[in-house]
Amino acid sequence: MTEAVSRWREFEAALEAKGLGWALEYAPADLRWARSADHPYGARLEHLLPADYRAFVKEVGYPVLGFKYYDRRGISFLPPEPMAVLSPMVYDPDSGFPQEAEGEPTTCRYAFFAGYDLSDVNGYTLAEDEVWLVEDSVVREHVGSFTEWLLGELSELERHIADPGFREDTDRDDAGDPHRLFGYSLEYDLFDRSPYSAADLELNWVEKQASSPYSYGLIDAEGRWRIPMAQRFICVRPFRDGTAEVILNTEGSSYSGPWTRIDTEGRPVGQ
Repeated sequence: MTEAVSRWREFEAALEAKGLGWALEYAPADLRWARSADHPYGARLEHLLPADYRAFVKEVGYPVLGFKYYDRRGISFLPPEPMAVLSPMVYDPDSGFPQEAEGEPTTCRYAFFAGYDLSDVNGYTLAEDEVWLVEDSVVREHVGSFTEWLLGELSELERHIADPGFREDTDRDDAGDPHRLFGYSLEYDLFDRSPYSAADLELNWVEKQASSPYSYGLIDAEGRWRIPMAQRFICVRPFRDGTAEVILNTEGSSYSGPWTRIDTEGRPVGQ
C-alpha cells in the first residue's frame, strides 16, 4: 500500500469516527460526460499521470468530498472522461491552451484531475509527475508531487473539521455532489447501474453550448461522426447496447421529456 493510499484510509476512518461519512462519495470510473465541440476527439493524458496517482485511483477510486454545496475545502477527483473534457481548458501562461488536431485526441500539457469548482476550472492538474494549482483555468503555481499534495490536503482537512465552528458551516443535504461532477454528467442513475461495456464506451456524445438548446453530435472511437452536430436534441443520455434515450427538439418537448430511444445513427427505435 502506498503512502497516499494509507493516509487516505486513515482519513476515511477519521470521517466515520466523527459522524461525517455522509460527506464522502465515490464517482464511478466510467462516469459519462459529453465532450466539448472544441475537442471532439478526446484528449491524450496518460503521459501526464504519475505512478503514485495511478496507484491511488486504482486502489481508492475517485473520491468526491464536500461538506456543503461548492465546498472549496472539499475536492472531487475526476474519472477519465470528465478529466479529458476539462484538461484542454487549462491555460498555460507560457504556451496558451492546447490546440486540437483534426481527427486526433488533443495532446494536453496538464491533466486536470481534481477540482473544487468545475464550471470555472478551479482545482489541480498533473504534469511532469507534479501537481499544479489552477485558478479560473490558469495554471498558477507548483504545489509538490501528487503524494505531497494529497498529504497536505488531508492535513488541512483534518484541521478544518476539528475547528469548533465547523459543523455550523456544513449542509448535509447539498454534500452529495458538492462540485457538480455528477450534475454535469450525462448520467441519471449513478449508483444503481451496471458498468458500461467496451462498445458503449466507444460512443461519445459531443456538446456545443453556444445556443439553446445545445447542439449534440455522436462520435465513435475511430473518430467517425455517427450523428452530425445539430440542435436536434434537447437532452441526451449515454448509449447502452446500441441505443440511447434522448429528448427530441420538437414541438411540445421540454427538458422533462418525452424521452425517445434512438440507435447509433440517430434513428428512433421501436417506432
